[in-house]
Amino acid sequence: MASDRMKAELPYSERVTLKPGGHMALMEQNKQFAEAVSTFCTGCL
Repeated sequence: MASDRMKAELPYSERVTLKPGGHMALMEQNKQFAEAVSTFCTGCL
């Protein structure tokens, strides 16, 4: 899976799966996406 390879190559990355996720997951699951980004950014501070 491409996301597994990206996770392996980017040491500070996190993989998040949006459920249900289709081709428009960022738009359809925008609250889950925003929460994941917020959590990641908070962890970077």
